[in-house]
Amino acid sequence: MKRKILIVELWGLGDLTFSTPVIAAALAQGDEVHLLGKPHARELLEPSFPALRFIPCNAPWTAYRGKYKLWNWDWLALTRLMIRLHAERYDIAVTARNDPRDRFLMFLIAAKERIGFVQNGFRAFIDTGRMFLTKRLERLKAKQHKVEDWRQIGSEIGLPGVAAGPMLDHNRYRTERMDGIFAGVKKPAICLHTGARIAVRRWPEKYFTYIIAQLRKNFDFHLIVIPEPLTLPSSLAGMADTSFTELSIHELVDVLGRSGLLLCNDSGPGHIAAACGRAVVSIFGPSDPDWFRPWGGMHKVILRDICPWRPCFDYCKFSEPYCMTHLLPQDVWQEINDHIRKLISTGALPDRLLKSTAQLADART
Repeated sequence: MKRKILIVELWGLGDLTFSTPVIAAALAQGDEVHLLGKPHARELLEPSFPALRFIPCNAPWTAYRGKYKLWNWDWLALTRLMIRLHAERYDIAVTARNDPRDRFLMFLIAAKERIGFVQNGFRAFIDTGRMFLTKRLERLKAKQHKVEDWRQIGSEIGLPGVAAGPMLDHNRYRTERMDGIFAGVKKPAICLHTGARIAVRRWPEKYFTYIIAQLRKNFDFHLIVIPEPLTLPSSLAGMADTSFTELSIHELVDVLGRSGLLLCNDSGPGHIAAACGRAVVSIFGPSDPDWFRPWGGMHKVILRDICPWRPCFDYCKFSEPYCMTHLLPQDVWQEINDHIRKLISTGALPDRLLKSTAQLADART
């Protein structure tokens, strides 16, 4: 029988890509699938999953700061949302978050089955949201990647095709603007995205300057630079062949899908590129790659345990994120270089990225 399923994923772009194995498998099976997420969820996912129905919600408990100031919540909008969701009469509602508010939401809308993960061991005593679930899942591993969370949920609700990884069909995001830009690109494209939603996840821009200089000495490529929105990458713009100051989500997916490699921070674009089947080198600091690394075998996480408090999951105790500022580019360049050469040797990147002997000689002089 056709089921009506609600997926609750109220967070960022990367989190949305993690849920795509369940979305794809449920739609392929003929289920009616709704996604409750931030307004950007539609722009990110609709081209790949046109049958997916979107319900926009900027949940106040997902704010980075001030999430517990209940007097600032838009209670009227939340009430209207609850009424709308209750009227849908969902057969199944699922969340991969250990968030009692997500579970309470699923309870309030009276979904017949409410499935999510619960804490075990001593943490079970403080897991206040477990009472709102009809099926309580325990993770199979102590540190389980979010993609594996969604796969486990998919198996629980009977989706045989859920074993695939995150997926976006980047060919469906083509834009005229990017068609015009890439028509003149003759070399393999490497993209650098310097941003991250949370400031403590951003590697200092001057460190990327060093890495790009080293890449130029060793490889032949077209460099695309995408800065953090509303900032001006003055030190990187002069090193780029193409740079953007503003992109829509459609254009972002289009750029990442046409690039062979993305160099980035621990951020949504890394997960988007991975879901498009593109290689990613990601700089990690305050979060844990066991849970949040780009999913797939051809990606590289750059990480050092410099700070004893790492991972702090974005809530740094210090005036600066030492796990990022003390992660020096000279110390990680060889690791990045080796990974790119490995990707070339395995065919994941084209061998024309390698400079010829003459080009290397010119670079030395």
